[in-house]
Amino acid sequence: MDLIELLTRWYSHARRHLPADLEIWDAHSHTGDMDPDGVIGHVDELLNALGEAGHAGAVVASNHNPDGYQEANDRILAEAAVSEGRLIPFLRVDPSDPGAVTEVERCLQAGARGIKLHPRAEAFDLEHSALIPIARLAAAAGAPLLFHAGQGIPSLGDGAVQLVDRVENLNVILAHCAISDLAYLGPIAGEHPGIFFDTSWWNITDIIALMSWVPPQRIVYASDTPYGHPMMSFTITLRPAVDAGYTAEQLTAVFSTTLTGLVAGRRPGRVDGAPGDDFFSHTSGLLRVHSNLHGAVVRLFSGQDPTQPLALARLACNVRSDTAHREVYEAIATTIDAIEPHLGDGDHSRLVADNLLVCTAAALTPDLGVPEL
Repeated sequence: MDLIELLTRWYSHARRHLPADLEIWDAHSHTGDMDPDGVIGHVDELLNALGEAGHAGAVVASNHNPDGYQEANDRILAEAAVSEGRLIPFLRVDPSDPGAVTEVERCLQAGARGIKLHPRAEAFDLEHSALIPIARLAAAAGAPLLFHAGQGIPSLGDGAVQLVDRVENLNVILAHCAISDLAYLGPIAGEHPGIFFDTSWWNITDIIALMSWVPPQRIVYASDTPYGHPMMSFTITLRPAVDAGYTAEQLTAVFSTTLTGLVAGRRPGRVDGAPGDDFFSHTSGLLRVHSNLHGAVVRLFSGQDPTQPLALARLACNVRSDTAHREVYEAIATTIDAIEPHLGDGDHSRLVADNLLVCTAAALTPDLGVPEL
């Protein structure tokens, strides 16, 4: 079985928990070829990935462009215009740029439905005074602000709270599960109606924490393609959501209606309480599997050899016939066996990581079962 077929089976098994006719929207993706990190996002590849996953579409913004964003924003608007409604354009600016407010006004008038801001790439914090006029324009237009809230930045919790409290009707989406300050923001998110979180992150324990602490209607599914892949990101978001006991209405909010409402200038009409920490159950054996898989993924992402932790994860799947959730161990073992011939193959490194990541999610959500592999 090739790696894309393997990932598709994991995805399809997760997808059956949602109505077949539900339009799934991805809250975070990129195109562009100027990012200093070397990652390139092509619009055709983005649309193909969304199509493979059966998604209705995605928010799209430019990746980092050190030379400025006017041309990049024009490209994003043009890509969305010919996407037959599948791409929702978000403009991007550096708030420290003297022309940032003018660029925001121009792009909102041209059809942008939100604003992407990156505190790490553009070296600012959420208390930057230049954010206020941008936030006011966004609130007036009913356009959310999407902030990078992942690695490489200091705590942003107080800044996010102050911003939404200061600017009436402002909606802020904190990307990457807001891992930079989730411990602070998660438990208080319900008190601030303008704060939302996207799930474009790879560490399943952070996604579990997000879903434990934050009301379902404040969470939007996202992949961060091309850094992630819709099928992988959907699977590792869906499994803990179902494990947390999300209702059909709550799942619909996460994967569709909260985002489509926000880009139309509407907040969710109903916000339920967060599930709390009690929903998460685990077994010691699968915790061992998860820990070693996580170690393998970290090594992959840092360009190191993942062989040793991956071998330990595979050995941890050799359990007795009467072991609880034996089918989960077996599915993870089958996935590892399929992956091993591709280790060190640069052409397959992303798919290797994606398949390992769905296994990390399966190890911590065993009650959801596994696909036939």
